[in-house]
Formats: sequence, C-alpha cells, structure tokens
Amino acid sequence: MHKFLALGLLPYLLGLLNGTRLTFIANDESDTAIALTQIIRGLQPHSLTILALPSKDVTDGVCQNDRSVYLDDFLHRLHRSSYKSVVFSKAELFFQYIEENLQGANECISLILEEPKQLLNSLHDRHLAHRLSLFIFFWGARFPPSPRVISFKEPLRAVVLTRPRKKAFRIYYNQARPCSDSQLQLVNWYDGDNLGLQRIPLLPTALSVYANFQGRIFRVPVFHSPPWFWVTYCNYSSEEDEELNNLDSIEKRKVWVTGGRDHRLLTLLSKEMNFRFKYIEAPGRTQGSIRSENDRDLNDSFTGGIGLLQSGLADFFLGDVGLSWERRKAIEFSFFTLADSGAFATHAPRRLNEALAIMRPFKQDIWPHLILTIIFSGPIFYVIIALPYIWRRRRVNSDVEHLGELYFHITYLKEITPHLLKFKPGTVLAAHQMPHQLFQKCIWFALRLFLKQSCNELHNGYRAKFLTIVYWIAATYVLADVYSAQLTSQFARPAREPPINTLQSLQAAMIHDGYRLYVEKESSSLEMLENGTELFRQLYSLMRQQVLNDPQGFFIDSVEAGIKLIAEGGEDKAVLGGRETLFFNVQQYGSKNFQLSQKLYTRYSAVAVQIGCPFLGSLNKVLMQLFESGILDKMTAAEYAKQYQEAAATTIDKGKVQAKSSEACSRTESYDSTVISPLNLRMLQGAFIALGVGALAAGADLYNLMIRKLYRYFFFLGLVLLLETVFIKLDQARLWILSTRMQWIRHDREV
Repeated sequence: MHKFLALGLLPYLLGLLNGTRLTFIANDESDTAIALTQIIRGLQPHSLTILALPSKDVTDGVCQNDRSVYLDDFLHRLHRSSYKSVVFSKAELFFQYIEENLQGANECISLILEEPKQLLNSLHDRHLAHRLSLFIFFWGARFPPSPRVISFKEPLRAVVLTRPRKKAFRIYYNQARPCSDSQLQLVNWYDGDNLGLQRIPLLPTALSVYANFQGRIFRVPVFHSPPWFWVTYCNYSSEEDEELNNLDSIEKRKVWVTGGRDHRLLTLLSKEMNFRFKYIEAPGRTQGSIRSENDRDLNDSFTGGIGLLQSGLADFFLGDVGLSWERRKAIEFSFFTLADSGAFATHAPRRLNEALAIMRPFKQDIWPHLILTIIFSGPIFYVIIALPYIWRRRRVNSDVEHLGELYFHITYLKEITPHLLKFKPGTVLAAHQMPHQLFQKCIWFALRLFLKQSCNELHNGYRAKFLTIVYWIAATYVLADVYSAQLTSQFARPAREPPINTLQSLQAAMIHDGYRLYVEKESSSLEMLENGTELFRQLYSLMRQQVLNDPQGFFIDSVEAGIKLIAEGGEDKAVLGGRETLFFNVQQYGSKNFQLSQKLYTRYSAVAVQIGCPFLGSLNKVLMQLFESGILDKMTAAEYAKQYQEAAATTIDKGKVQAKSSEACSRTESYDSTVISPLNLRMLQGAFIALGVGALAAGADLYNLMIRKLYRYFFFLGLVLLLETVFIKLDQARLWILSTRMQWIRHDREV
C-alpha cells in the first residue's frame, strides 16, 4: 500500500476543476477547509481517500496554486485531528485501492474532487459500489445535480456536498430512504456562522433506513424445489431458446407459487420489514453455475437465479441456496436460514436370501474359528484318552517275578535249568489294551456333542470326563444358546443388505455393483463434486464415465425428480443433495423405501443478495431474531408436516402412508423401518435345505455302500462260479485220464 500513500499533497498532482461548480477565492479557502474537516469528523472514519485528478485547463481565473493552498489547508487540519489520508492523482490506482479494501472487508470513505458522471460507470463496472464504500462528491454548486443527468443507483453510497452560500454546505445522501430510486435527500447541513454541523453522526445508519421499506417491491427468482418452493409454471416449456437477459422477457414468464418453507419465510420477512415481492422464473429453473470456459466474455458470470442477482435484475434469491467460494465472488449471502449437511439417498437395503439365514447368526469371521474348534475337538479328545495307553504300551521283561511273598529270579533259574526245557520267561503288559478304533469314535463323539445329538460316554477316565463336561458346556451355553437366540431374532426381524452410508461404500458400489450417482444441475452439490478433493473428485470422474452408458447423463432437474427415479425401481441409483431436501422428498414417497447416508459435510443455506447490498444488515438482524427464537425450525417442521399430510390425503393406497405428522417432523438417521413379522415356513427354508442336503448325503453314502456290497457279492459269486467251473473241468479231466488209462490197461490185457 505504500505506493498509494502520500503524506502530503504535491502541487504538480493537482489540476483545475470545473469552474462552474468549484469557484474558490482566497478568502474562502480556509472556510472550505474548515467545513470539509468538520464533515469528515462527523463520519469518524479510520482513514480518508482523496481523488484529485490533474487538469491542464484554467477556467475563470482559478489557478492550480489556489487549489493547492486550499487542499493543503484541509489536509493539515485533517491530520491534526489524527485522521489518515491517502491521495491519488490517477483513477486506476484509486480503483485498485478501493478493491483491496473491499477484499479485506474494510470500510472505505473517499472524497472525490471530480465530476460524478465521469466515475459512476467505472464504479459500477468494477463492482466498487458497495455498502462498505462511501463516495463523497464535492459538487460546489448551489443545488445538487438533477436525477436526469446523474443517477446514483443502489448499491452505490454517494454523498453530494453543495454550497448554497458562503460558509454554508448542504449534505445530500442517496440512501436516506429505503426506495430503490436512490434520489438525493437532504440529511444534514453545515453552517460556519452558527454551530457547524446540524447533527452528528453525519448520515443516517442503514439499520434505521432499511428497517421499514415502505412498500418497496422486490423481484425474487424462483423455481420448483420442494419443500422450499412449490411452483406451478404457466403454459410454456423451460426448454425454449429465449434467453432471459432483460427485465421484460423475465416478467413475461409468470409463475405461481403455492407454498413452501422459504415462501413462508419470505412472507414473514415482508410483513416484518414492510415490503412486497414479485416472483419471477429463474433462467433454466436452476440456482445457477459459472458459465463454460468457452464463453470468454462471460467467464465470471453465472446462469440461473444467481445470474439474475449478479446482473441486477433481481433482489432476493431463496430456496436452499448453498454457500460456496465461487458464488461469494458473484453474490453475497445473509445470515444462514438453514444449517444443513450434504448427504445422498439410495434405495432401502433389500432383504437377504432367507435360505442362508441359518448361517447369519455368526459373522463371517467367526465361522472359521467355530469350524476349526469342532474339527480339532475330536483329535484333542483322542490325545487325552490315548496318551496313557501310549506311555504304558511297551512290554516289560521282568527279572524278578512275584508269587505272593515269594520272589523268583529268572536269570538264576535260566542258569540252573537244563537247556532242553526251553524255559521262556513270561511277558507282563503295562496296562490294558487301547479301545478299538478310538480315533474314529472320538471324532464322531465330538461332532454329535456339538450338534446336540444323543451320545454315550466314550471313556470313564477322569481326564476324559472333565473334557466332556467342558465340551458340553461350550456346545450348550456358548454355541447353541447364542446361535438360537441370534437366529430367532433374525427370523423375527429379517436381515438386510449392508446400507450404503459413506462415500467409500458409495464409491465401491459404483465400481463393483454398477451404481449410478445423480445430482441436481447447477446446484451447490454439483459444485462440491466439481471443486472437491479426494473422494468427491473420484466420484465425479465415475459419474462422467457413466455418461457413456446412460444417455441421460447424471443431471436431474430437481432432487424430487431423483427421488422419484429411485422410487420407480432404481435400486442401483443414488442422489446427492442437501439432507433436509432429501429427507422431505423421501417422506413423500415413503421413508421405508429409501436409505439416507451419514452427514458428509457441513452445508449452509442463506438468502442471496447482490454484492454490496445496502440493506443486508437489516435483513441479517431480522433473520437472527427468527433463528434465535426458533421460528425458522418451527417453520421447517410445519412445512414438513403440512406437505406430508397433503400427500397422505391424496394417496389412493392408504396402506402406504400410515405415519402421522409427528413422524414427518422427526429426524431419523435411517429410513429402513423393518417391521416385526410372524414366523413362516419361508423363513425356515434354510433348515429344510440343510435337512435335504443331509438326506442327500446320507442317501449317496447308502447308495455307495450298497454298490460296494453288491460289487463284493457279485465278485465273490463270480469267483465261486469260476472256481466251481474249474473244479468241474478238473474233475472231467481226471475222469478222462482214468478212462483213458483203463482203456490202455484193457488193451494191454487183450494183447
């Protein structure tokens, strides 16, 4: 800022002003400086900005040195009053300084020693007309400029100083009345021969001026967006090529607002602040977004209702208008009217297949441990029983045998016993023999115990009995009772799919399950996707990929249209928007059919106004009173209840709408309202399927056993027949040999 700052006024920076309005003489220099100093004191600014453009002309004998002396005297008196001043001799530097103050939200008071007509267009074009900027024009003539010649339009704050006579100055202000014409009104005067300023402060405050608008008419853009506005359009299509670029074309498009939360709010504000309003259709029936980058001339402009505010064709804009950084560069926002959060809605989780209900009492990570426990229980039981037999299985060749109290030494007996007796010492078993097929018996015993089937005691040892008790307690109280309780509760309230509640789960559903995400066109939710980071950017890229598969794209006209799309069978669709808007539309189509996600991000909605709106302070004051008294929340709840009752009254199927108005006002986290239903055979189909699988397995095993037995039977039968045939052949061969031998014997005898 040092390049803008000047501690004094250099003579070569100053020129001559128009002599028809500023006619100074040497005797009046000190009076003018005193009057300006008193006027500036009446404003009590932190600093003062002065614009004095150099002039090369000399008119009516007033020279540059006279003006330098007058301004030097004024600056000297101003600095003695401890006020800082910044003097500019170039308009561009002056405009840049004002812009920097507005960006920092600093109030800036400027004294301009030039004609207003030359600067007004630049002030409006560069958006320097703001409630924080006050421009004081030293007119110098007896009367203020005519409104036909110079018009000080809102939101420009302008003060014009006239000099009707010597040592007297009149102070005119364009925002002394709440009307939109911004005509100059006399608000104060200075008389050097009397008491100086008539009143202090110099100007009336904006809160006092705009507390009562005196019937002023405001233009409010609107489009159909329940529950904020219920709009009926009048016999034309929104897809016409006509552009709403002037006030006449806007007013031709008539709309009829039948209700809504923000309609109630606007009606209440109009009664409180005494103004009237007129609804106009928002271009494209959207809130508005930044124009495409192809339009270079309109790169910083918005479409929709925000575009009307930006161009000055509208005054208010309500209807869930979300705050964002991009929008704050084009419009301003009041105190928030709704503290909301972003969310998305999907179809209610579907009921899972009841055939697998017998597997759901335990989670997936528990079943492996349970199966491993059952599998290893049998071998552990076998180890406990078999270890004593294994330890004592070895045979013991004892050197000493006992027979009552007598001891026999086998080695000595072997030495004295003749070798022909072949004496063989007896072997002594260390324990009883291990039961036959003990491992198989332990396996089946454990399985039957865990499956709660009848089984006999496998072993009478203490270790085996203790382990049997542990197994029985675990099978009865830990597994069976818990499993039965969980299964009964799931039969009473059937299980459903895991809900999609987070952005991560939504992203996974879009990638793996083919879900499609929709968003209202030119809304704050779309801006969040376009300008967000991480997950929002990834979701937006997935949405753009789905355009190739879906010719309709991912845009919807309103959140209501998206909810209707899901209600008509869109089980693989999701809608992103404000949670309150989603909540209301979900209630219309039946809350049990939808699922709302968790709160994704904080989202505020407010009344949008033009940049530099002079009555924003008065509007904020009323809105804060409504918020602190709870009227805003009550209006929202009342709108929900009213619309829900109307939907319930007009619904043909009364069974679909059974909730009362109090249910419409409640904020529930999930809309998956599962009702307890009686038990039926369809819920038990899993048990019958398991029974059928077991019967098939048993039948297959029986068939295998029968096949094996038949195979063995026919094998042995064939073997017996074969042996019988062989024996018969052998017997026949023996008989043939005998007969042949007898013939040879007979032949020999005969010979």
